[in-house]
Amino acid sequence: MKKAPALKAGRFIALSATALLLAACVVSPNDRDVGDPIDSLSGQKAATERRLATAATDAMAAGKTQEALVSYEKLYQRDSRNPDVAVNYAQLLRRTGKADQAVKILAPYAKGERKGSARAPLAMLKNEYAAAQIETGKFAEAYSTLEVVLNDSTLADFHPDASHLAGVALDAQGQHKAAERMFRQALDGWKGDPTSVMNNLGLNLASQGLFDEALTTLRRAQIMAPEKTEIARNVQIVSELRDAVVPKAPVSLKK
Repeated sequence: MKKAPALKAGRFIALSATALLLAACVVSPNDRDVGDPIDSLSGQKAATERRLATAATDAMAAGKTQEALVSYEKLYQRDSRNPDVAVNYAQLLRRTGKADQAVKILAPYAKGERKGSARAPLAMLKNEYAAAQIETGKFAEAYSTLEVVLNDSTLADFHPDASHLAGVALDAQGQHKAAERMFRQALDGWKGDPTSVMNNLGLNLASQGLFDEALTTLRRAQIMAPEKTEIARNVQIVSELRDAVVPKAPVSLKK
């Protein structure tokens, strides 16, 4: 295995923290409101919220982030204490470059000032809060948030996401070996597409100078998700760095 002095992770193209979490819960129309009289004040409110929720759901399903953001902003203005709305709105804010706002929205849940729900439990809200903190460069604070989730054995279902985010937070602080352990821990329990974790693990290994292992990990991820151009670019960058940094054996010319 070729190993070289540790390099700065900033040389690589990392997947954004916006892609780190599993898809958030989406608020759907509430069946119990279907029979509400639309000519009453409460009925008008319920009908409006159903339309907004449907519009938000359709927009998110179609990948129309900006349209979904507009719908969730209206839902949040109507019911700012609804954790289902809060987690979706915060995630959309984060995806559109407004992570500071996402931090403010999720802070009351992360600090235990508000309760979660069946669809948006506090562990999920804390993971999303940490992702927003990472986006704003608050890496140490994000790791502290994630430790609360990781240290609770009853929250095992949320540990893979928390471990992945913890790896990102540690890597950003130069704690590459500790970050590697977190990425591997995340992969051990990961459900669904693991390529974002594999990408970040590959970059982490490259930061430690473990180029061959990094390329093996990245190429496996590339095979699994060929549509992720970030991974292909990272494969190329790590390959070029290995060739530039690792000394080549001199060629001996036999006479």
